[in-house]
Formats: sequence, structure tokens, C-alpha cells
Amino acid sequence: MADVFISYKKEDRAYAERIAAAFAAADVSVWWDDDIQPRAAWDSIIQREIEACAAVVVLWSPRAVESDWVRTEAHYGHDRGKLAPAMIEPCEKPIAFMLTQTVDLTAWGGDADDPHWRKLLVWVADLRAAKANPDGVTGPAPRNRFREAIGALASGEPVVDGAFVNLATPAGTVFRDLNDAPAMRIVPRGDFIIGAPPGDPDRANVEGPQKRIEIHRPFALGVYPVTRREYEQVVGATPAPATPAQPARRGWFGALKPQPAVAQSVDPAAALTHVSFDDAVMFAQRLSADTGQLYRLPSETEWEYACRAGSRTRFAWGDAIDAGRAAYRHGAGAPTGPAAPGAHAPNRFGLFDMHGLVREWTLDLWRESYETTPADGAPALDGQASMRVVRGGAWSDPPALLRASARSRATQSIRSEAIGFRLLRVLE
Repeated sequence: MADVFISYKKEDRAYAERIAAAFAAADVSVWWDDDIQPRAAWDSIIQREIEACAAVVVLWSPRAVESDWVRTEAHYGHDRGKLAPAMIEPCEKPIAFMLTQTVDLTAWGGDADDPHWRKLLVWVADLRAAKANPDGVTGPAPRNRFREAIGALASGEPVVDGAFVNLATPAGTVFRDLNDAPAMRIVPRGDFIIGAPPGDPDRANVEGPQKRIEIHRPFALGVYPVTRREYEQVVGATPAPATPAQPARRGWFGALKPQPAVAQSVDPAAALTHVSFDDAVMFAQRLSADTGQLYRLPSETEWEYACRAGSRTRFAWGDAIDAGRAAYRHGAGAPTGPAAPGAHAPNRFGLFDMHGLVREWTLDLWRESYETTPADGAPALDGQASMRVVRGGAWSDPPALLRASARSRATQSIRSEAIGFRLLRVLE
């Protein structure tokens, strides 16, 4: 069976031949209609080959977009999650594929090192890996010889160029879109139960009722909360600090407590704090403009799904916590302010500091229960105006506030010493 099925209009045969030869040179097997023998059952053979291949590469041109046959093959590949289209001449794609990522080969001259061609090779290799792992078992991303590392995490794990990342890239892959942008890790699709069970002794009324959430598409989430250095690289300066004195305020589970002012760390590697919801949204918009990719804050359901990483316990690692698990308030040795992320072990999705260090902004407006929370991972935007959900607990919080289900609200204009954020990147 072939790795790639090439769909094209017969007038574009010369280009299809060049694509087939380039795939063969990269050790990617190809099937195209040049292999069909006279009098063969054309449609049954094509259906069989599309079913068997890992990727359907449609070559869009002004002639191909007018072809019912090419459109049918494109739909067939799309419906089976194996469509990897390329544009070989400028044209307007069929409306059904307007939002589908497409590799631009309009200026490709056959160079094996051309970044657009390499992007198509990476895409095909990822689809081939997905075909070999149909159950989507998570773990270290398989090696892809067409995707080159551009750096590494502190652990030594490779970081790849975000230009070669797409919806088919294996879960667990770490990438950056710019040298100084946040490192992002791909989180697999899946489902989970949001909220705390009635038996949790620290459960608050706002943590229910429990509800099944279906995350239908993988997404990329920041490996760490955004740091001061990353914010400054994109925006130019960190947000203005909060006012020196904080009034007393009611804790999530307690009485009014004095809130001593805590200066924002000057360490460029420290997690950013004193950042409002609006500051975080602006950062995402700036990074989107700089990279051409869609960055945003995660929804509350996306955040809890990523935090739990397949667990159903109070914390991603179990029901108990200790000082070696997270940065939180636990006595004389507790942190006295935000520090650099990554000091504690990651969860099973490879995400650090989902519990503790800083509370994190989400897109959702605050509401008192999950009754109106969308079941597909989308943000709930029908809550209290200007009050946003924050998650995760902070360096200054007790263990109960670090639980995967713990949630609170904050006015979106507030800049708190306990609140930061991490970004989500939409995959296409």
C-alpha cells in the first residue's frame, strides 16, 4: 500500500509527476492514476487506494477546483482525516475547503530543502505516524526526519519549528513559532468529567454539577506559564505593577484576609504576574499577528482537561500533595513570590505548573455552576460581565485551591501578584 494518494486534474499531470518523483526521492511511496491499467474498475480502485493510504495530497489549481472528481477525492480524504492539500497555481479553493490548511507550492521549483515542500513532507509523515497509531496513544512524539529541532527544553527534549506543525502532528510534540515565543506542547483530543465529585472534602458549590466534556480536536498549550522575558519580547514591556497596598478580600474558602503587596519578580525567567485579562488577550493578539497563527487563552474546560491529563483525582498525580509537587503556601519554607516555572515534575501531558505557581486566566465569564458550560470545550461567555474564571492556584494559596477542580473569579482589569496566564494555539 502507498503512503500518499495524489489527486489532480489531468491537465496538471506534469506537476503531479514532479510531486510523485519528489516524494519517491524522500522515501515516501506514492499511488496516482498512472498505475491504473486499461479497463480497470476506476472508481473501485481509487476508493481502495484512498482507504489504504496515509495521506491524500490534492493538488489545487484553477482546473482542479472545477473538477467534480478531484473535489470528491478531497472530500473522501477529508472525511477520513487524511487530507493534505497543496496549491500548485493561485486559485480560489472550493468553499468547503476554504478553512482547510493548504501548503503553498505555487513557487516551488523542485528544491528538496524548500520550506514549503518540507512542510508537506512533515504533514505526510505525521499522517503516516497517526495511521500507525490509530488509537492515539500518548507518549513522546515519534521522530520525524523531515522536522528539524530548533532548540531544546531544559530537559533536553527537542523543540521544533512551529511552521511545520499542523493538526496531524503527534500529541506530545513541543514547538515554538518564534525563537523567544512560549514553548507549546500538543495536547491530544479526548474527553473528561469536569468538576469535583461530591465526596471531595474541599469541594465548593461552584465546582459542579459534574459534566462530561468532549474535546474533539487536539490543541497546543504552553508548556509553562508565560514568563516576563516572553511577554517583553512580544509586547515590549511588562504590565504596570499593581498598587502598593492591596485591600483585604475574602478568600475562596475563608473569611476576609489581609493581602500584603508583593512586588513582581525582576527575574526575566520568572512567571509573569500583575497581568490583567486584557493584558493577556493583547499578548495573544500580538503573538498571533507576529506568527500568522491563532493564539488565545484556553477555555476553562480546555484548561481543566489539560491539567488533569487523563487523571480523575484531586491533583494530576493523585489525591495528596506535598512541597515537592508544586509551588504553594505550606509553612515556613513556602514561596514568597512567583519564581521561574519548571521546578516541579510535569503532568502526563508534559505540562508544568498546572497546579500552583500562578493562577491562570481563562476565556470564560464567571458563572456559579457548570449548568451552561458548553460540552465541546468552548468557553462559556454567558456569565457575569467583566468577571473571568481563573484556575490552578498560586504560590500564595493553600493546597485546596490547587486542586484540578478548584475555580475562582477575578475582575478582568485586575493585576494581581498571584495571577498569570498560559496560551493556547489553535491547530489547523
